Amino acid sequence: MRIYDLMYRAAPPAGLAHRKAFIIGGGQAGLAAAAFLADDAKMPPGNITILEAGTKLGGAMDGAGDALRGYLCRGERELEPNMECLWYLCAKVPSLRRPGRTVLDDVWDFNAREPIHSEYRLIEKQGQVVDVHDFKMDPELVGMMMRLLYIPETELEGKSIEEYFPARFFDTNLWWCFHSMLAFKRYHSVIEAKRYFRRFSHLGPEIDYLHGILHTDLNEYEAIIQPMEIWLESLGVHLRTGVAVTEIQMSADNNTVVGLEVAQGGETSRVAVRPEDMVFFTNGSMAQNSAFGDSHTVAPTHRDTRDRGVFTVWEKLARRDAKFGSPATFISDIDKTKWVSFFPTITDYPQFVERIERASGSKAGCGGAITIKDSAWDISFELHHKPFFLNQPQNVEVLWGYGLYGERVGDYVKKPMCECTGHEILTELLHHLGMLDMRDELLAHAYVSTAMMPYITSQFMPRKIADRPRVVPEGCTNLAFIGQFVETPEDAVFTVETSCRTAMQAVFALTGIDKKPLEVQPTYYDFRFMLAATKKFSGIRRLEDASLPKIGLRGLVRLVSGFGRFKRDALDYLRRFEDYPSVYPGKDPPPARHARGR
Repeated sequence: MRIYDLMYRAAPPAGLAHRKAFIIGGGQAGLAAAAFLADDAKMPPGNITILEAGTKLGGAMDGAGDALRGYLCRGERELEPNMECLWYLCAKVPSLRRPGRTVLDDVWDFNAREPIHSEYRLIEKQGQVVDVHDFKMDPELVGMMMRLLYIPETELEGKSIEEYFPARFFDTNLWWCFHSMLAFKRYHSVIEAKRYFRRFSHLGPEIDYLHGILHTDLNEYEAIIQPMEIWLESLGVHLRTGVAVTEIQMSADNNTVVGLEVAQGGETSRVAVRPEDMVFFTNGSMAQNSAFGDSHTVAPTHRDTRDRGVFTVWEKLARRDAKFGSPATFISDIDKTKWVSFFPTITDYPQFVERIERASGSKAGCGGAITIKDSAWDISFELHHKPFFLNQPQNVEVLWGYGLYGERVGDYVKKPMCECTGHEILTELLHHLGMLDMRDELLAHAYVSTAMMPYITSQFMPRKIADRPRVVPEGCTNLAFIGQFVETPEDAVFTVETSCRTAMQAVFALTGIDKKPLEVQPTYYDFRFMLAATKKFSGIRRLEDASLPKIGLRGLVRLVSGFGRFKRDALDYLRRFEDYPSVYPGKDPPPARHARGR
């Protein structure tokens, strides 16, 4: 994004002082919408109201607890530098801990000090390192990957990843890195996979080391959500929790919101919405109907579909008009969209974390996510640095993990993960790490919070383009959709960035502000990254004359050499791009090495 467009402060649209904005859902998308309304569009903050059914704002970006009762974060996010809308938003929000600084400054400074670098990305056989750095694929798979990046999505509608790629693709290191980081399964949408490969193509050349992945200096609730909440409240935005919107009332032509049906404290009321007012609707929540367990209690699977919060409100709209999308596509098969996460709080037993640090070669918090390749549950986990919570004592360690296939029977604990207590899940993890010798001592010092989320990967289900509504559906005058279940052609769902991007698009569209939303960085068209990815997939370290046909660059060589007359000059030209711009957040990437021992 050019500074010319990024820093431009557009004039406030006329008439905003007399309009109201109702934001349904207080997750990241709703908070972002309020911020863009107040700061970019200059809408009087007192005219903006967030309506959140839960008791806290932030949605899935949660973080709570203490050392006595145990800490809990249901999920983790992989942030990266090209999330333009997120960082544009964070640059507005004052830091709570450093006067004169912003949330963006907090994140940038922390990653400069504590960058992520993983040598222990993939393990098996009780903690042995798997060489994940070889991304070489056969020419057919390379061709299929390159074709996927540019194939029209209309040709992929309703298809899964396994319907596009042959079975051998799922044995590649590319797939192992991709699916374990992002919770993709073979039966998920190939459209979503394509968007990820395009959207994050700049990370591909170094993703085996997790270079370019950013983390926050505290859990994401305290690092991002809480500062944003306090800032918005200080501006005068109304933040109402415990208020559930149960229906959006529309005009006869389904183009204009005329009212909101609201439930609070057991009573139902109606909020009138004028034609000039605006409604921003978070039409789905990945954390909807979460249920919780602990060390000795199983987190149940919530299968009741009578009340699914904003999903239910979306279903009512979709029954009125096809332009509002098809929620059934995403939320009709809980067994394909659920998984369990776990969050151990370990007190006065540093030996566990220290042992993993020795094996990985990275201190806690800097090694990124670790995936266990031979785990039936497909466990991934990551250690967190200290303090990860503001109230976390020095003698307490925390980590987060999840099992992508929790319906399978475990390798050591002979039960499905979704039927296990927190201590049983931690025992299975110890088995795969080769650390069962410390089980009794560790369990005596560990409180394990667990969360079953029935819709956590619902946004990945195979779909048609029209199954997700546009940000502003055709004909709508005062209604916009925001969040993870909205059609954003150039971006990828299951990211904080999509929540912020849809909010920006919605605010700019409904207010009429004379400013364009920030573009998605088109790194998939950057020849430097294209060349780096092609070399990585083909197992080529340096371009040589003989390697050009193997990596499919013959047409490009002809183009830059005058159709083949100066091939040597063309090769020299291509070599200029071999050193692509690293996305590693530190000054220089650590040298490649492999951790040994355990």
